[in-house]
Amino acid sequence: MTIVSNTGPLIALAKADQLSLLNSLYHNVLIPPCVHRELLAKTGTEADRLDLALSTFIRVAERPQVSPEVELTTRMLDPGEREAIALAHNSSLPIIMDDRLGREAARRLGLTVTGTAGVVLQAKRENLITSVRELLEQIRDRGYWLSDELIEASAKLAGE
Repeated sequence: MTIVSNTGPLIALAKADQLSLLNSLYHNVLIPPCVHRELLAKTGTEADRLDLALSTFIRVAERPQVSPEVELTTRMLDPGEREAIALAHNSSLPIIMDDRLGREAARRLGLTVTGTAGVVLQAKRENLITSVRELLEQIRDRGYWLSDELIEASAKLAGE
């Protein structure tokens, strides 16, 4: 299966050294050029992890054409989110995105949307990790903002 990703979830999983979950769950992750540029700007330990993923299972797609419908729906989003949504829309693929406004826009366009917590929940369902709560807290502790409510709801859905 192939999925499109925005920048945030990739950074979140890289912070916890869990990008391999995406490879295990989806095998191919597509990103638009704008997201690629955002990832290249990262420094620190997650930068090396992102570089490795970019050389193995994350592929940079060509810049997507943006239809008038997508342009209208995404005009208030940042360029990376707009390109990621356009890529998913043009390719009829699901998208991984954490930004609330971006998720709402993607859903209005009929896209299947998940986020970092959704990826972590799926990883638990497939026995790739042992604890949703622990991984989400680790991601947050390493500097990626996740609310208490999201962590609690995700842990509850995982039966923790």
